[in-house]
Amino acid sequence: MATMKVWQLRQLSEEELRERLARLREELHKQVFQSYVVSAKNPGKKRTLRREVARILTILRERERGIKGPIEPKSVRKKERRGKKADISKA
Repeated sequence: MATMKVWQLRQLSEEELRERLARLREELHKQVFQSYVVSAKNPGKKRTLRREVARILTILRERERGIKGPIEPKSVRKKERRGKKADISKA
């Protein structure tokens, strides 16, 4: 399962996030036990799984509390700000 960026996760519905969270937790569980039996082929995989689980939990918690995070990627937001700065400097 490929990791998703935060802005991509924010576009998913709550149900999709919970399904993805369950799959990631199951995969993490397998990785942990597999690392005890055999040396891991990809030792960084546990770390990326834990981080994505944390991202999803953070997004779900934000939604519970009514906090809105940015939905578009950071690069799009930077371009918008650059345009506004140019408009200000012309005035």
